[in-house]
Amino acid sequence: MKEDKKNVSEAKDSINDGDSHIKGETIEDGSNEIKEEPVKEVIDEITLLVKENERLNDLLLRSKAELDNFQKRSIKQLQQAQLYSTEKLSSELMTIMDSLETATNLSSDSSLKLENFIEGNSLLLKTAKEVFEKLEIEEINPINEVFDPELHQAMATKDSDSNENTVLEVMQKGYKLKSKLLRPALVIVSKKVSKKK
Repeated sequence: MKEDKKNVSEAKDSINDGDSHIKGETIEDGSNEIKEEPVKEVIDEITLLVKENERLNDLLLRSKAELDNFQKRSIKQLQQAQLYSTEKLSSELMTIMDSLETATNLSSDSSLKLENFIEGNSLLLKTAKEVFEKLEIEEINPINEVFDPELHQAMATKDSDSNENTVLEVMQKGYKLKSKLLRPALVIVSKKVSKKK
């Protein structure tokens, strides 16, 4: 910006240093007509260009500052969203932790009956399923379904009279969070019984 003002000042000085009786310069174009362009118009045009340059520089600086602020806000919002999701998961896991601690304390009791232990285990499993439901974690238990490589991982194949590529056994259930797969189900898949000739 300082350089532009200096250039305008130099242009004015060079014009003033010339013959004072010359009002402009003559320009000859292809039509052999002589046109005069007053020096004042040139100075006005340079001044307008300098002002436009200053305006554009100001606009550029404001746009850059706005973009920087937008990036900072986006990063902060992303961090808050991650913190919220972790907080939600943590609070739900505390319920399971409380149940496990209670079960551990009861297991050291010598008068604990097997029925009580089974009931406690069932309640703990029910609590865990409720937590998964709140967190929208869906169980993948594909018994007797067609094998889907997107959701299942075949651990073995077994001869069967069932349709080929049917899940016969689930070794370990899978889980997904909405559309994101968290863990594939580990399965045993059917294959056609080979007929001996």
